[in-house]
Amino acid sequence: MSSALPTVRPVLLLHQEGVIGLVAVIGLGLKDGNPLGGLAPQGPLAWSIVVGALVGIASSGALWLTRRVPPLAELQRFQERLVRGWTVVDAAAVALLSGIAEEALLRALLQPVIGLVPAALLFAVLHLVPDRRLWMWPVIALGLGLVLGAVFSRYGYPAAAAAHCAINLLALMRLRRGGAVVVE
Repeated sequence: MSSALPTVRPVLLLHQEGVIGLVAVIGLGLKDGNPLGGLAPQGPLAWSIVVGALVGIASSGALWLTRRVPPLAELQRFQERLVRGWTVVDAAAVALLSGIAEEALLRALLQPVIGLVPAALLFAVLHLVPDRRLWMWPVIALGLGLVLGAVFSRYGYPAAAAAHCAINLLALMRLRRGGAVVVE
């Protein structure tokens, strides 16, 4: 891979995720007449968030344990170059907004309509990269999409969003220092 690969400006990702979140809220409003309806937890809100955070931490740990597998190591090097120069605030903002927006779109809006597996497949497709050496990114996204979808089905949107935010936050913080795989 080219060492001349530019970093990704966090503000561009924040704009992208803002649009995704807006589309999700508009879609939820059109679907149910209440844009917040699909964002409710299944059970107590605090429990939903705690379960989601724990799932996210466990998923991030599993990715970290497999980071030396050659295709994952290649993906990690690619992602490290993308976030080179990011601040902690950049990484935290992207991690939080991407988890909140993508789960609103894929889980809260689409999964009840198209199902868990198609929503997870769409999540994987959104992580395709035009470099076949990075084939693990959509594979990881598919696996995590299935996990996030199952968490959404059982505990609701706050749990899925908390899990996604935790995965991205832990991974982006490690990538800034050179040591993680991120799904985003």
